[in-house]
Amino acid sequence: MKVVLAALNAKYIHSSLALRYIEKYCKKYCRAEFQLEVKEFSINEKPDYILGELYRAGADLIAFSTYIWNREYILKLAGRLKKVLPGLLIVLGGPEVSFDPVETMERNPFIDIIVRGEGELTFKELLDRLSVFYSGRVIEAQLEEIDGIVYRTREGLPVENRERELICELDTIPRPYSRSDLRGLENRIIYYESSRGCPYNCSYCLSSAIKGVRSFSMQRIKEDLGFYIENRVKQLKFVDRTFNYDQKRALEIMRFLVENRAETTYHFEISADILGKELLDFLAKVPDGLFQFEIGVQSTNQETLKLIGRKMDFKKLAENVKALRKAGIIKLYLDLIAGLPAESYHSFARSFDDVYGLDPHVLQPGFLKLLKGSRIRRESPGFEYKFTEEPPYEVLENRDISYGELLRLKEIEYVLDRYHNSGVFTNSLRFIFQHYYDSYFSFYEDLARYFVRKDLRKMAHSRKALYSILFDFFQESLSSSEEELDIFREILKFDFLLHEKGAKLPDWAAGYSIEDFNDLRYRFLEREENIRTFLPHLSGKSIREILRELDFHLFKFDVTDPALAERMGELLESKEPGLQVILFDYSRKGKPAAVNVSGQFYPDT
Repeated sequence: MKVVLAALNAKYIHSSLALRYIEKYCKKYCRAEFQLEVKEFSINEKPDYILGELYRAGADLIAFSTYIWNREYILKLAGRLKKVLPGLLIVLGGPEVSFDPVETMERNPFIDIIVRGEGELTFKELLDRLSVFYSGRVIEAQLEEIDGIVYRTREGLPVENRERELICELDTIPRPYSRSDLRGLENRIIYYESSRGCPYNCSYCLSSAIKGVRSFSMQRIKEDLGFYIENRVKQLKFVDRTFNYDQKRALEIMRFLVENRAETTYHFEISADILGKELLDFLAKVPDGLFQFEIGVQSTNQETLKLIGRKMDFKKLAENVKALRKAGIIKLYLDLIAGLPAESYHSFARSFDDVYGLDPHVLQPGFLKLLKGSRIRRESPGFEYKFTEEPPYEVLENRDISYGELLRLKEIEYVLDRYHNSGVFTNSLRFIFQHYYDSYFSFYEDLARYFVRKDLRKMAHSRKALYSILFDFFQESLSSSEEELDIFREILKFDFLLHEKGAKLPDWAAGYSIEDFNDLRYRFLEREENIRTFLPHLSGKSIREILRELDFHLFKFDVTDPALAERMGELLESKEPGLQVILFDYSRKGKPAAVNVSGQFYPDT
């Protein structure tokens, strides 16, 4: 019997953790002999290509892992497979079929079996039965005793067996990736879980459907992580719903990762308000770039948090996020959800300002999905929810926020992602907020309106184009004088040059020249004290080699001055003497730096 486990991932860089678990579990524990392989595709690939690949696999059974991003794609694909391979057994599993399996099978007669909930043990028992008795169609006598499945009788009717108990001893589940697996996934994100379940009970999350948290043993976790480190996995993304639910446990794992640091980086979902002092002190000293944290704030509206059953001390969360941000070595992703109960447009704006004010590297405003199996979906009539009937079941409106308002929030999300989240407009945005806006949200609201008014969303924009758009917006909407525009021009040019090595200056950016500028660059780099002071990490390289890693540019003002934005009034009244020489250092990958070297650049100073 040949079995194919098929994954349709949202993106090519993703990989399927669930199917790898099932593959390894069945290969270790199944009594019967069979051929079993995992085939991974992306929903961005053409259906005809995937259909052909699965057809040529020559499988007796194909099982699909079903989620909101691939449900409709899988149903169409499975229906076509059944037409060309009527004897093929089609099995679906995953959250998108676990909560309405009978209805799903009634609507889709080509589905033979649905696996509900955790799939490892259930699928293992299914293969043990089918590999012995399967002869082209489902024999119900062999399936009626398997917990956790819905199967189709001879008459075509779906029958739902009792639920499967959760696996208590997670260590019995084999590691999902082998060395050969990893060799084929070099450019993909590898997902990892050290625990299952969540201690919280948020009404919008499927984790709340399962009570409690189960963890792999510490020995097993360290063995797994050592394996991934040894095999040079580029990024390991923990899928634990709340990684730091146990502070002592989280600290031990993170210490292990620091002590065994190699090429791997790690992404965690954490609750920032429960970070203890010991863990915070440790995190302030971890290697730069080793960890990334995703922190689900969702809302700062207390009524909203109560309605969704989310416990959060925002004051403590803010304090801890600021401490992490000050340390500057962990990239922080903070999440909000639009469309939650009691969260109006104006309430969301306050939540936005509260979270943006913490200065996360990335602010991710998502839009509520009323997932099957979630409490909020069951309660949706009480909040007058309207949502899409097909995946991803995204909210259209409710009694607190209209569709038009959610549409405006999507427009704001669009510009937020391109400006704040890109991380390349930091100085320009800081200047705008210090002088023109009391509300972060109001700025992005105005910028989003500008994009709509100018019909800018219908086309893709290069990063260089986004700088020009921001300059035009400032000139049209904010600047009240040529002097103000001049200051912003210099700050925006600074951001541009900091992140666009070797790029030609846009038309709006003023370029300056001084006599013998190229000779002055060489003279600056010939002086050893300048290398020791400004470029010690490039010591020992020739001037020609050093010049490949940096550039010099001229500005009207010292744009490297952290207080520059606060000095606008002073700058408007009097110009600083001479042109300022700024050295841009691009030698550290992903960490461009700039410093004012005017005092050491000109021959008479």
